[in-house]
Amino acid sequence: MKKTLLTLALVGMTAIASHAQGTIQFSNSGASPIKYQDVPGGAIVNAPDGCVIGIFWGANPDSLALQLPTTVTTTSSGVSGLYSGGAAYALTGSQPGQTVSLKIAGWLNKGGITPNAIEGRATPGITHYGESAVVTTLPLAPTTGPGIVVIQGATGVNVNRVKAFVIEPVPEPSVMALGALGLGALLLRRRKA
Repeated sequence: MKKTLLTLALVGMTAIASHAQGTIQFSNSGASPIKYQDVPGGAIVNAPDGCVIGIFWGANPDSLALQLPTTVTTTSSGVSGLYSGGAAYALTGSQPGQTVSLKIAGWLNKGGITPNAIEGRATPGITHYGESAVVTTLPLAPTTGPGIVVIQGATGVNVNRVKAFVIEPVPEPSVMALGALGLGALLLRRRKA
């Protein structure tokens, strides 16, 4: 009887441990809001509601993949540029104690793009995009949380945390093509003269 109970307890603990996932604190505070620039050269302000914030993570910098993102909202006290994915946000497929590489990106989705279709700045329909540099985290926290902090605080001195970035306008391909045509015409004219 004791052996059976001990075996069942070990099997149960193994099953629970096999489903454990590493966690992070996937949220920011008023000290580190996401920034946004509406037009090139325009003022940089806190990101408006509706900007999407996604986390790309993997075992190393070459294997980053998007995990389902969250959106920016304004707090009841009027502070904008904040998002909250939770104090114990599980990185699906990770393990507690694992060290991972990650970056955080933000974009404005005006093209009806599903979050999993984002491929960065060049994704059609994305009008504004920004991303942090890739960092290597400290060991991930247990599933029960609280997760490890991955967002740089106001002082910005921890190399294992994501630094601030700005969600900026993405030039449309037609504008870039027009600029290339103009530059070509200018070079042609200059060559003839």
